[in-house]
Amino acid sequence: MAFSVNTNANAMAALRSLSSTQSNLSTIQNQIQSGLKVGSATDDPSTFVISQGMRGDIGGLKAIQEGLNFGSASMSMAMSGATAISDQLTDLQSKVNQALNEGLDTSILQDEANEMLAQIETIVASTEFNGINVLDNGTTTASLNVVTGLSGSTVSFTAVDASTTGLGIAGLDLAGTHAELTLDNTAAFAATSDHIAVAYGGETHIFEFVDNAGGQTLTESVDEANGVFVHAVTIDQGGASTGTHVGQLADVMREQGLTVDIADDGTISIFAAGQAVTVDVTGVAAGGITVNNTAGGGAVAALDGAKTAIGGILTSLGTFSNRLESQAEFTQVLSDTLEEGLGILVDANLAEVSAKLQSEQTKEQLGIQSLSIANAASQSILGLFR
Repeated sequence: MAFSVNTNANAMAALRSLSSTQSNLSTIQNQIQSGLKVGSATDDPSTFVISQGMRGDIGGLKAIQEGLNFGSASMSMAMSGATAISDQLTDLQSKVNQALNEGLDTSILQDEANEMLAQIETIVASTEFNGINVLDNGTTTASLNVVTGLSGSTVSFTAVDASTTGLGIAGLDLAGTHAELTLDNTAAFAATSDHIAVAYGGETHIFEFVDNAGGQTLTESVDEANGVFVHAVTIDQGGASTGTHVGQLADVMREQGLTVDIADDGTISIFAAGQAVTVDVTGVAAGGITVNNTAGGGAVAALDGAKTAIGGILTSLGTFSNRLESQAEFTQVLSDTLEEGLGILVDANLAEVSAKLQSEQTKEQLGIQSLSIANAASQSILGLFR
């Protein structure tokens, strides 16, 4: 073996081994402190990039979860409001039924009904959550849009009109009548000169017949100052009133917000949100049409329609709320799955790390001892010169 004071190969080898051991100990210490085996790109570049993407997805899912929770809260508020409106309609039903009994002061019942109608408006205006009111489609933030996926996919709930106007009971008159028209096969329309005028709520809507086969036309007009509105009912002039004519008339009336029912005998019942309705007929062949302007139960029919409408609103709210709840549960499952996958990629196995720590600490002690022995070798050279 050669002896040299310039080069100590054993010391250099021992130093390299000790440096490697201390580097391993530093890595182990970082893993113990962070709990991660891949904490930076220097540990494992490809795995670190993948883990960063997964962390981004997890953060996005948490934001989506918060949005879904917000949507659920909005739906819960809306369902509470709609339920309260349904309760008001139930109470209003009792007032309507009482008003049908003779001998009762309908003015007092009407005052109570007006208070209930006002309360419905208050409920609609108050059913707002963070600026969103899905029971009032007249607001600027009426629709609820909720993000459901990382791709930006959304689900939406379009606001409804749960006000008294939307439910068809604005200005409900407990003593209100509805009009009935009965057309038989002797009724004849001369077109344009024939019309049916329906008056309700301070307005008069004139439905004029236009002969499509004869090439006649009619310009619909609006006179808001006097409350007069003219609407065209296009028919193929054939003399007798057919089911087609009746259906065409009913369709145009419905477009103006009237509730129109058609019986098998050709009777058209016209309702206007419980308000009194009167009908005047001009030009239709005599004996071909019968008018009844005193048919009762206008308020009953209007309220039945309102209860059906609020029932539909509650169904829509409940269905959408269930959808949000289901999506929230699925989003939580996705988030948990990504968390588990991320842990598999980057989390350190501390049991394994603990075993490595003991091994490297032993190697460090041996390395120090080895380096000490190697450094002492140069001292033995002095003995050769004594």
